[in-house]
Amino acid sequence: MLTFPTVGLFVEGPDCAGKTTLVKNIHELSNYSWHINDRSQISRNIFSKLYNRAGENYDTDLHTEISNLNNRFVLLLPDVNVVADRFNTRGDDFHKSIESIREVYYAFQERFENIKNLPNTRMYRRNDTHEIASLVFATLHFMERCMIREVSDQVEEFVKCNMNESYPLSFTLYDSGAFEEADATILDYVPEKDYYRGIFKKLHDTIDDERLGKNPYNRIEDHKSRRFVYTDNTCISFIQVSVRDGVMDFHTVIRSTDVKNIFPYDLKFLYYLASTCYNKFKDHCDRVRMRFNLNSAHIIG
Repeated sequence: MLTFPTVGLFVEGPDCAGKTTLVKNIHELSNYSWHINDRSQISRNIFSKLYNRAGENYDTDLHTEISNLNNRFVLLLPDVNVVADRFNTRGDDFHKSIESIREVYYAFQERFENIKNLPNTRMYRRNDTHEIASLVFATLHFMERCMIREVSDQVEEFVKCNMNESYPLSFTLYDSGAFEEADATILDYVPEKDYYRGIFKKLHDTIDDERLGKNPYNRIEDHKSRRFVYTDNTCISFIQVSVRDGVMDFHTVIRSTDVKNIFPYDLKFLYYLASTCYNKFKDHCDRVRMRFNLNSAHIIG
């Protein structure tokens, strides 16, 4: 079975938006299924600009966090009057006036407008945190049990929301070893047939040669080797296969990809390639981690 796990779940929103209560509700509903963070780089970015805090990398740090598609974000933005009523009822450790609360609220509102359509964010304007927790629980389970096409669709949607280029973008998938969507016919996809077959042969030849000791050291490599590597200066520029702690790690670096017209096919190919590598090492592992780093994920035209 293919899974697209949530590595970090971030709950964001202005002060008095209900973040702490929502975190508690999600934990209770999910039995602590996810690592939940109260605030993220979004808050750091907003507060640094709101209060003129020095720092050069706030925007870069935010992009790095949010462009990891295994990070999912819950954006809370109830009505400003609800936030004001909560402040008047219970106060706040940081804010001393309603004007301060409103200033922060509108700063978050402005930021959320820029990110609310990203595939790994969900914005909620309602007040009932129990209801929101149920929605988050259902949404995350749906996102984590994905199909290959749904993953490439999320990549494309993320890039669209970033003015047609994200530099970089990353995500990690896991497979139980069944590789239910692995399809050898991707090797016959006409526009990339020679390219895919060349990568396939080069990586498998490298693995076979290393295991036979055909390397500069005349050393037979076992499944723990760090030498099962494909490199090139084309778009799919790096692949490394390694086995650690019962997991086969399939790490891919793509220096440049058109996520609308090319990447969906590249992902299907790489998924199939990972399945064939797993067949060589399945006696030493029982699942596969596939890490993808896309340096320039873009849309042309």
